[in-house]
Amino acid sequence: LTDPHIVTIRIDESLTYLNARWLEEFVLEQVAEHPQINHLILMCSAVNAIDASALESIEAINHRLLDAGVKLHLSEVKGPVMDALERSHLLGALGGTVFLSQNDAFSALLSRADMVDRADAERDPWMARGLI
Repeated sequence: LTDPHIVTIRIDESLTYLNARWLEEFVLEQVAEHPQINHLILMCSAVNAIDASALESIEAINHRLLDAGVKLHLSEVKGPVMDALERSHLLGALGGTVFLSQNDAFSALLSRADMVDRADAERDPWMARGLI
């Protein structure tokens, strides 16, 4: 399944000062190239550890995405990484949700996007008829 308003980026290694800045730049490039994005999911199934630099980068990503009207979500976060997130103040500031699985994340966000699309169509009868 795909949706132009939802993008997933799978992270394939632990997040440290070595790759945190790259992730930040990559995420912001994706949002700039796809202005229709409303939700960005970082799939963290392969992330076994996260350091303070990476936490700061994710916090910066979250703030930049919120400024752009995009919600940052996390999926498949492992225990030690979740512990680090909980010790930081990032979870309280996160624009989106932490999902247990990628399937849960995409399904929940897809249903939200569908509800928004329907609500917009109901407000605009011309759009509902495909005239705009």
